Amino acid sequence: MNAKELQALRKMLMLDASEAAELIGGVSPRSWQYWEAGRSPVPADVEVTMEVLVEQRAKLIDEIEERVKGKPVDERIDVLELPFYQRFEDYEAANPGKSRLDWRVEQSVSALYFADGMARLA
Repeated sequence: MNAKELQALRKMLMLDASEAAELIGGVSPRSWQYWEAGRSPVPADVEVTMEVLVEQRAKLIDEIEERVKGKPVDERIDVLELPFYQRFEDYEAANPGKSRLDWRVEQSVSALYFADGMARLA
């Protein structure tokens, strides 16, 4: 994974650099910024974790697509309401045992469907 790919995936997952540094890399924000700037190579374990998060996101998208299967795209917004928690504490209360990374992945999916006009946010 190169620097641009790391940054693109981080942003897609709605993580800021300091969150990603802490939750994924276990490093300082500056180290993460070096990876994204191409000044240091992206560690293999970080690449693996990012790939796992992207797979988790794809699985959620597949689950949503299964729920709306057969519905015309322009009617999906009428049947699809996705949660969007502005604070992790609210997400955690509704989803005990889930992590901050789980929250960001789910937020990313909800934002995708909302931005594409295919869901309402709850």
